[in-house]
Amino acid sequence: MLAIGRLTEQRRLRLALWLMVSAQFMVILDFSIVNVALPTIQRSLGFSPVGVEGVITAYATAFGGALILGGRVADLFGRRRMFIAGLLAFAATSLACALAVSPAFLIGARAAQGLSAALLAPAALSLLTTTFAEGQERNRALGLFGAATAVGFVAGQILGGVLTDAAGWRTIFIINVPVGILAAATCRVIPADHSRPERRVPDVTGAVLITTAMALAVWAPTQGAEQGWGSARFLAPMVAALILTVVFIALENRRADPLIRLSMLRSAWMAGTSGATAVTGALNGVVVLLCTLFLQQVHGYSPFAAGLAFVPTGLAGLAAGTRLAGPLVNRYGVRMVLTAALLISAVAVGGLSLLQGGGSFLPLLPWLVVIGSSFTTAAVATTIAVSTGVAPHEQGMAAAVRQTAFQLGVAISVAVLLSVAASYTATVQTGPGPQAAATALAAGYRLALAITAGLSAIGAFATALMLRPGRPAHAAEVRPAAAGVPCASGELDNPRGQA
Repeated sequence: MLAIGRLTEQRRLRLALWLMVSAQFMVILDFSIVNVALPTIQRSLGFSPVGVEGVITAYATAFGGALILGGRVADLFGRRRMFIAGLLAFAATSLACALAVSPAFLIGARAAQGLSAALLAPAALSLLTTTFAEGQERNRALGLFGAATAVGFVAGQILGGVLTDAAGWRTIFIINVPVGILAAATCRVIPADHSRPERRVPDVTGAVLITTAMALAVWAPTQGAEQGWGSARFLAPMVAALILTVVFIALENRRADPLIRLSMLRSAWMAGTSGATAVTGALNGVVVLLCTLFLQQVHGYSPFAAGLAFVPTGLAGLAAGTRLAGPLVNRYGVRMVLTAALLISAVAVGGLSLLQGGGSFLPLLPWLVVIGSSFTTAAVATTIAVSTGVAPHEQGMAAAVRQTAFQLGVAISVAVLLSVAASYTATVQTGPGPQAAATALAAGYRLALAITAGLSAIGAFATALMLRPGRPAHAAEVRPAAAGVPCASGELDNPRGQA
């Protein structure tokens, strides 16, 4: 009877894990699933060529801007409760997107969808880190979570093409509705939070300041890419974001119960982890998008064929997340694994940047497989690093910091490097005709990939420098003084991730 009870408990935890992983996969999927459908959406709803980008930026801006608030709300009011609320809100806003009848309606619905994702994503990650014990058990679970992050980008390219071609663009949103409702209905398998929800009123002033600042920081690079990096459309929101962040820091330093504990951000460990997370976000966003454009515009692939070309990348990422990344961190520690993953990514992306246009897909294949493995391993390692040593009542805050860094890395790098690629393409194009255009496009994409490779190498160097072996500097500070609240261990670079 006891054995049956244990088996039932194991199955319950596995189902809970898959719910959390599925939520992360769904949130990340909605970044890339829209890319392939944008031309169809533009024709259907009458978007302008520039205005249609708002379908992507509305989601990214709302999601990236509200993550800090979403993480703190999960800590204060209960992670499982906010996870269910996020799932239902994501399903409802996805349905609103599918029913859109005008550009303004769809952009507003996408912004609301991003806000619901900002509630869902930190709750999912903090539930995972508080459900599974720190060390091998949590690392294995975070491997799946990291795989969902990396594979979600690739799967969106494939699924978006399939659904748009087969059943129309509205189905890319409708698919979230039954998934979200079913997941919410199954959430009873998730263990209750370790500590009781505090039910305090969140720092509303701080929430408004940091949410607005992050939203402006995510939105500004998209404007810089379109209007120019010296334009008021870029500089004004960036300056406003900086001012709001300074005011936020000044106010939070004086609060007894801040929205985010600033001493956590000041530690070298958290700063290094956040930087590496931003680089990982840049690698995922830039490489997938640039290679998709390269295959379509230089190699002449259809959107569906370009999506299928990333299947080996997704499979490699899935294998790395489920079988490779967690055991490597258990054995060698976060610092060594993350540094190696970023260095391997730099080599693989650099290899892609040397390829010429107009040839076979086969020369790209080895690099794309290596990239799938290294990107996912880096994503898993940063997720482990940011959650280790953090007390259960602040896991939502830590999850939000990690996901905000990832989102900023995606948004800023995509906007800046696409602009760099376009500018260089215009400079090197020698004449009219499709062949000259394809050659110039390939040159622009190769330059952007080379810069991305350099960014990954710099990230590896910074990781090795800042993530010193031993307990992270913020771990002692985050241990709660209240009796009865479990504390997490903090030895990250010991072979088994235990104190």
